[in-house]
Amino acid sequence: MDLSGKVALVTGGARRLGRAIAEDLSQQGVAIAVHYRQSQKEAEEFAKVLTEKGVRSLTVKADLTLEDQVQAMMERTAQEMGRLDILINSAAIFFRTPWSELNGQVFRQFLDANLTGTFLCCRYAAPYLKESGEGVIVNITDTAGFKPWTEFLPYCVSKGAVITLTLGLARILAPEVRVNAVALGTVLPPEEMDQEEWVTKMKGRTLLGRIGSPQDAVSAVRFCIENSYLTGAIIPVDGGRWLR
Repeated sequence: MDLSGKVALVTGGARRLGRAIAEDLSQQGVAIAVHYRQSQKEAEEFAKVLTEKGVRSLTVKADLTLEDQVQAMMERTAQEMGRLDILINSAAIFFRTPWSELNGQVFRQFLDANLTGTFLCCRYAAPYLKESGEGVIVNITDTAGFKPWTEFLPYCVSKGAVITLTLGLARILAPEVRVNAVALGTVLPPEEMDQEEWVTKMKGRTLLGRIGSPQDAVSAVRFCIENSYLTGAIIPVDGGRWLR
């Protein structure tokens, strides 16, 4: 798949992994719609950087748990950019949820943000992706969806459901739209944790004996986009952690 001239919307594209994915796609000639919910300053600064590099860009604000806002975001992106070819569902929430402190409100928070938000983006991007003729969706999930962590149960359940959603959408949207997922592991330390301590602990939990990098995730995402015979694939990028 030739990426030059395509348009991608990246949820959570203003920061961290979302931004790394958007930057990589922009280098391949892809115009970028940068989604944000609260990170307006970061989104606008990033869009300015892209524009200065000659990349067409747009910032779009939406609470991904609200259907009308997601629908409006897709409509605006397709209208202002002229088309929509690629959707990257990167936005998610992540924090520790010990069983003794867990309740229904917190559980639903994860399902709303990580699962429902991904579904709504796929649902309202799909018509534009089909119109493109070779649309692609890449969902960012986690190998914790295969093997849940006890201190992060709602997060793991939400990401496991994204895996199932990916497989279902691959069947529903074929052949016009391909749908794949990248299941990440230890590629980017959580902001709220001690970085050095986290890296030391995580290295010992992988088969490769090291943590990954955002670029490892980025290259997997691009593979999912560029390989025109790939759909319904869940690609683990975690150094083999989930097998240990």
